[in-house]
Amino acid sequence: MTTYGLIPVHDSNDAKVDIVFLHGLRGDISKTWTKDGVVWPRDLLPKDVPESRVFLFGYDSAIMHLDQSSVTKTEIHSDANDLCAKLADKRSATGTENRPIIFVAHSLGGLVAAQVLVHGEQMDEGSAAKAVAKNLRGLIFLGTPFRGSSSARPVEIARKILALFGANTQEHTLKLLGVDSDRLDELTRAFSELLNKRRMSKEAEDRIEALFCYETLPTKSKSGLSILSVQIVEPYSAQLPGCGDATPIRASHVDICKFATSREEGYEVVISRIRKMMLSPGFKPPKGSNVIQVLGKAVNVSNGHININGGQTNNL
Repeated sequence: MTTYGLIPVHDSNDAKVDIVFLHGLRGDISKTWTKDGVVWPRDLLPKDVPESRVFLFGYDSAIMHLDQSSVTKTEIHSDANDLCAKLADKRSATGTENRPIIFVAHSLGGLVAAQVLVHGEQMDEGSAAKAVAKNLRGLIFLGTPFRGSSSARPVEIARKILALFGANTQEHTLKLLGVDSDRLDELTRAFSELLNKRRMSKEAEDRIEALFCYETLPTKSKSGLSILSVQIVEPYSAQLPGCGDATPIRASHVDICKFATSREEGYEVVISRIRKMMLSPGFKPPKGSNVIQVLGKAVNVSNGHININGGQTNNL
C-alpha cells in the first residue's frame, strides 16, 4: 500500500457516508490502524458499517516548506489543505459532494482534523476546505492532546508524542509542525468554539457530533538504556468539555487505534459511535425505508422485516 495520499479501502454502491482515517503526524497510513496483520478500517469496519466509503489518508512526504522562516503556513495547515483538496476532488469526480463525512483521527492527526474545520469556516464558498468542513458530521479523536495536563502544557505533550515517533522536537521543528504553544492554544480555542456552535446549530445539516477517546494504559518508550512507561495523553488533555462525549479505551497511546477483532472494547466504542453519527438528523435514510436504532445498530425496517446494516434479515 502506498504511504501517502487518499487511499480508498472500501466502497459501496449504497454508501451514505465517507469515513476518513487520519493518522498522527509522523504516523503511517496503514500501520497506525494495524494489529496482528488486521487493518481494521479495511478488514473489519466494512462488515459492520457496509453503507460507507472508507479512506485512509497519509501525509505526502513531498510536502515541504521552501520558506522555513514562515510559521504561518505550518505542516498542519499543509496537511489539512492537502486532505481537503484530495477529498473534494474524489467527491466531485463521483458526484458525492454533499455526502456526510466522518473523520477518525489518532494522536496529533486530530489537530489536522481540527484545522480542517477551522480553516474551512474561514474560506469562501466553492473552496475545497469549505466543501469538506460544511459536510463534516462526525469527529472521533483517539488520544489527541487538545489541552495541557496538571504537569505539562499541550506543547510538551506534543513534544512527547513526536519524540515517541522519532521526530525532531527542537523548537523550530515544533513551529513548522504547527504545534508550538501559541498556535496549539489558538487552534484549540477556535476549534472548540466552532465545534460547539455546530453541535448546537438549529440547522440539522450543520450539526457535528464529536467523541473524545483517551488511553488508560501507559506507553513504553526508550530513554537511553532504560525503558520507561509514560502516560502520553492524560484524560484531561484528550477532551474538550462541552464539545462532545468522552470515553476511556483500555490501551496505550500507540495501541488506542489498533484492533484485531470486532470484539475488542475500543472497536465496539468507535463503531457504535459511527453508527450513532449516521443516525443524526444530518443523515437521510434511503427512499422508501425507515431507520431506527436497536442495540446501537442502524436498523432499516421495511416489508415487515428488520434489515440490520443492509445485511442479515431477522424477524421480531
